[in-house]
Amino acid sequence: MMILSVLLITATTLNQIDCRRLEDINNEVSSIPEENLSFSTGEWVKINNPPVAVMTKKVGAHMELHCEAMGSPPPTIQWYKSNRRITENEVFETNSISRNPALAQVSSRLVINYLLPRHQDVYRCVAESGTKVDTAATKLLVTDGREMNFTQLLSAKILGAHHLPRVTFWATTYMDVIGNDATLPCKFVGNPRPNVIWLDPNSKVIESSEKYSMSQEGELRIRSMEWSDMGAYVCALENSVGEDSVETFLYPMQGSK
Repeated sequence: MMILSVLLITATTLNQIDCRRLEDINNEVSSIPEENLSFSTGEWVKINNPPVAVMTKKVGAHMELHCEAMGSPPPTIQWYKSNRRITENEVFETNSISRNPALAQVSSRLVINYLLPRHQDVYRCVAESGTKVDTAATKLLVTDGREMNFTQLLSAKILGAHHLPRVTFWATTYMDVIGNDATLPCKFVGNPRPNVIWLDPNSKVIESSEKYSMSQEGELRIRSMEWSDMGAYVCALENSVGEDSVETFLYPMQGSK
């Protein structure tokens, strides 16, 4: 199976990933404003990797926009076309035994598999954390082609076409207090609908249990986090067209007293 390649790659690189992610966490935390270093300082959010300001593509091309944000509580990212929201990324679920909010760095992709002139517009990445909001915009220009109506799209086999699975919303880093439940998102698109698995930091496929559960949307829930849960978790997708995977580094923290 194609998914085995994900398992093998993950197994051989996991130690390097853990070391790199620990260094990344130090770098990310050092870039946070001083007033946000404590878990108990309140809500904040910042888009630290915005989408490109302008993108030009031809009709029929595949297009992806990427946006990354960091915040506490863990932010969600929505995409807007002009002023209309076009994604449905849920707010992180929380089950906190502590007054200390979690912190996360999250990523989102906006995927359009076949561009048409109607897609030309200004798209906004909107990151929300509690009541705090940050935004970044992209102007998409679509050239060299004509608009197509429903009948033309159907006859050209564009509607309903099979395409690669892609993860569209996930956390690259998730930090929360030991004892809390952690919810790691893995929203996706793909046709046919892809199969989804999660791998633990030991590269083993995670099965549903008292410790773990996974929703139909790909979300992994880890109950009562312990220090031993720290590491890189992999969400892997596969359908008949191809595969995709992302990693979330889970970092259990001691709560402030």
